[in-house]
Amino acid sequence: MKTLQHLVAASVVAASALLGLASAPAQATPVVIDVGGAQSINLQGEAGNTVWFIDVGANAVLNSLSWSLDLNAFAPSVLSEMQVSFGGSSGLDLLTFAPGGADFASGTGSYSGSLDLSPFGLGVGADGLLRLEFSEAYKDFALDVAEGEWLRGSLTFDVTASAVPEPATAALVLLGLGVIGLRTRRAHAHARTARR
Repeated sequence: MKTLQHLVAASVVAASALLGLASAPAQATPVVIDVGGAQSINLQGEAGNTVWFIDVGANAVLNSLSWSLDLNAFAPSVLSEMQVSFGGSSGLDLLTFAPGGADFASGTGSYSGSLDLSPFGLGVGADGLLRLEFSEAYKDFALDVAEGEWLRGSLTFDVTASAVPEPATAALVLLGLGVIGLRTRRAHAHARTARR
């Protein structure tokens, strides 16, 4: 009976180690996106906006955002109205950010800073695509007429890859658990036969 207990204990330790390896978190990686040339055209979600898709890895989590960029708002539109929305490719869970949020002037402006995104729990889906939509908070011109341009600079997302195990790793873990179960069952049957 003692042998069976040792086998079960060793099996649990082995399974825990396998599962730990399978779900070890990946390190954060910076993803730098050159925003030069993007235009702010219509209101968020409207057709005609500049929309980009960036591959950041399946089920990746967005930890933080930093920026250093120059904007140009065409009068009478103002810099505070230029915005970018980002999130998964579905476009359903988006966070909207206006770099010049306190700048109510037309013309050019330079902005830099950073934002902790961890409280928002924002990530991308299984396709790994980060969706960026450049838009306006208020429409001054006719539909589909650009109201501003992101002249130069970048958005940098700190991204952590998903801790979901690769299919091959998950299969190995399941196989290992199956072998452990079979050994435990055989040891238990052997212990019953020895008692008779």
